[in-house]
Amino acid sequence: MKKMNIPHSVLIASREGMAAAVNEIVSARLRHAELAAQMEQEMAGVQKRYAERLAGLEADIETKEAGVRVYCEEHRERVFTGKKSVELALATVGFRETPYRVEKVRAKDSWEEIAGRLAGMRVAGDGEKGMEFLGENYVTYREPSVAKGRLLQDRVKIPGEVLKAVGIRFAFDEVFYIAPRSEMGRVAA
Repeated sequence: MKKMNIPHSVLIASREGMAAAVNEIVSARLRHAELAAQMEQEMAGVQKRYAERLAGLEADIETKEAGVRVYCEEHRERVFTGKKSVELALATVGFRETPYRVEKVRAKDSWEEIAGRLAGMRVAGDGEKGMEFLGENYVTYREPSVAKGRLLQDRVKIPGEVLKAVGIRFAFDEVFYIAPRSEMGRVAA
């Protein structure tokens, strides 16, 4: 069990002693507020001094990264030769896929509507009369909602016609990246 940090108290024996302690508290709080304001002012000054230089570097980085990305996209077969990344002297450059996610096929559908369709979906299987409910695994019943995590786990098992019928798809994005190599030291500008 963690011990509580109880501050030591000053022994006050009279009303005058209490008034003096209150005066000291108020004075200390005012000094604290002044010092905090001074610190904030200095920090704002430092941020202002560096803001323009940082903004210039960020703009330069964005412009050059966009150029590298366009080049890599236009010359993908030659640059990556069947791979998704390439090692350069100072960095790894490439494309990576984001994790899959469950999306609605039609924006007008609500997740509740999709959950209802999914709950009633039957597919061929070993169950009663050769059919089994698919939706039982992918719908929660507090208020019917789609169990997206479970869908993602089983995404390779779920037939495409089922996904189409209930109005969902599994999607991922491919993102471009430039990752500096960790073993490289600081490069002089």
